Amino acid sequence: MLAVAATDPALGFLSTVSGVTIETIHAAIDLVAAEGNRPALVVPTGLGEALLLRAGFVRAADRLLALKPLTTQPRVAVDIIEVTADDAFLDVLMAGYEVDGPVAAFIRAEHRLPMMRRFLAVARGKPIAAAALTIHGDVAVLGGASTLPAHRGHGAQSQLLRHRLHVATDAGCTLAVATARPGSVSAANLARAGFHIQHRATWKRN
Repeated sequence: MLAVAATDPALGFLSTVSGVTIETIHAAIDLVAAEGNRPALVVPTGLGEALLLRAGFVRAADRLLALKPLTTQPRVAVDIIEVTADDAFLDVLMAGYEVDGPVAAFIRAEHRLPMMRRFLAVARGKPIAAAALTIHGDVAVLGGASTLPAHRGHGAQSQLLRHRLHVATDAGCTLAVATARPGSVSAANLARAGFHIQHRATWKRN
C-alpha cells in the first residue's frame, strides 16, 4: 500500500491510501480510521464494497489511471521544444492551469524536480502549451499539462502527448502511465491516444 498525507486542506485531494488488495483492505480501513485528516481510500472498482460500506465508508468520485504499452511511436510534425529553464516552462503551465495558493505552489514545486523533462508547444514563435514527463526505469509517467486559454481546442495537448510518447519510446520505455479527471479533455485525449483507462473507486469515511 501507498499512503500519502497532505496537511494543507487545499491539497486534500492528495491524501489517499492506494495499492490496496483484498489481502490488505482490512489494514487500509484501519489506517484511514486512525488518520485525523481522513485520507481517501482508492481501490480497484468492486473490491470490498460490502466491507467498506459496513465500515462507514461512502463512495466518492472515481479516479482514473491510464496505461499504454509503448511500441514505435510516430514523430509529431509540429514545433515542440524541450526546455531546461523552470521559469519559461512554469509560466505557460501555470497560466494554463489558472490556479493559485497552495495548489499552485505544489504544482510549481513538483515540476521543478531535476528529473522532470519539460516540453513547450510553440505557435508563431510563442509558447502556447506545456507538458511534462518523468522516466522511471522503463516506465514513463506523464506529468502536468496545460494550454493557454486563448489556444485551447486546437490540438496542442494531443500533439504534446504524442511527442512525449515518442520521447519515452526513444528512451527505452515500454509503458506509459498517466492520470486524469473523469470526463475531462485530458481523459479524452488519453483514450484517443490508445491508453487503457482504468476507473479506480474512491471511498471516504466521515
